[in-house]
Amino acid sequence: MLGNKGLRSKPIKLLLIEDDNFMREMIALVLETENYKVTGVENGGEALRLLDECSEYGAVISDMYLPDTDGLILFEKINVAYPNLLFLILTSETDETIVQRAKNLGITYILKDENFAESVLVALKNNLY
Repeated sequence: MLGNKGLRSKPIKLLLIEDDNFMREMIALVLETENYKVTGVENGGEALRLLDECSEYGAVISDMYLPDTDGLILFEKINVAYPNLLFLILTSETDETIVQRAKNLGITYILKDENFAESVLVALKNNLY
């Protein structure tokens, strides 16, 4: 891991949207170990509700396919109200059309592979500091 502990006095709040409970808990644990404050939810509707209640999130990390929406549609909804909010999509999706659409929208697209946790940490470090 990157070892960001101690670099920030106040943890950055992250909104994690992942419908798989195990993956959500595992990702949150990795991020919390690096001094991020993580709120995890399982669908886009919950994420939108939380963003309406609290605008202090530094980034949104979303699975591509959620029970009630997909990551690209969710990004478009969030981006209207929070155009400067960092948005990362985690996915196993390799369809080049979808990958290119995400990149064209300005989304950081991270493939869920054996190194995805490190990729998330690097993307956060490069875009939040």
